[in-house]
Amino acid sequence: MGRLFERPRITVILAMLISLTLLTLNFRGGGTLSFVSVKGDVRQVVSPLRNSLNSIVDPVTNFFTGAVDYSSVKEKNAQLERELQTLKGEYNSFQALKDELAGVLALNHLSFVGSLPGTDAQVINFTPSNVQLSFEINKGFAAGIKLGDPVVGGTGLAGRVVEVASNSATVLMVTDPSFSVGVRISSNGNAALAQGQGPNLPLKLLYVTPGTTFVRDQVLTTSGLQGEIFPAGIPVGKVISASIPAGSLEESVSVKPVVNYANLQYVKVLFWTPGG
Repeated sequence: MGRLFERPRITVILAMLISLTLLTLNFRGGGTLSFVSVKGDVRQVVSPLRNSLNSIVDPVTNFFTGAVDYSSVKEKNAQLERELQTLKGEYNSFQALKDELAGVLALNHLSFVGSLPGTDAQVINFTPSNVQLSFEINKGFAAGIKLGDPVVGGTGLAGRVVEVASNSATVLMVTDPSFSVGVRISSNGNAALAQGQGPNLPLKLLYVTPGTTFVRDQVLTTSGLQGEIFPAGIPVGKVISASIPAGSLEESVSVKPVVNYANLQYVKVLFWTPGG
């Protein structure tokens, strides 16, 4: 800052001295001290003086003007960032509602449900444990749900109702070891029993007729046999492996459930009476 004012200060002092000298010479020379001559002399002196002052003031003025402008731009950027975050939040909310609507609409156009009555529900909590693999939904007997009702997702069988309250219910997942369902094998029309084996494990197929042929990704559906607790034709799982262990007469078949519980948000509870 010292260097900023050092040179202009010298210029001002010199200008003042020159001005005084001109006035003195004009007076001593006996000349008339006319307003015009003084005005011209003063102008000659004041011009460099004014330029010197401008050289001092302008940088300082520009500095503060720039500082104010920068602060204004910074505040505007902050405001735009806040508005952008608000728009992002609104967009995410819109996408969530869109996905929710798509999920609900999909449940109303399931070919394997046909004309069976039922009610849509939202999955509100998963309660997997060593005792039971299950999830909770936000509807209960107030919506017409009862024990044993089949529950399906957008791709197939998700489980059956094992507990019911007024506005909630617990659904046993098909992967629970206590869960079993009769299935139909499309290649020969025979029936077998699919049983859960625990979390992250495939279903195992029991009572398979010897010589049955399986194809990878072959879909097994509910058999709907008399007395079966599930209606016929609901996809249960896809065959991922089939083999005959040495010394065994029965095939070992592993089946992956068609329902992905990690993405399960909405389900449909079917009002089904076994044998009905």
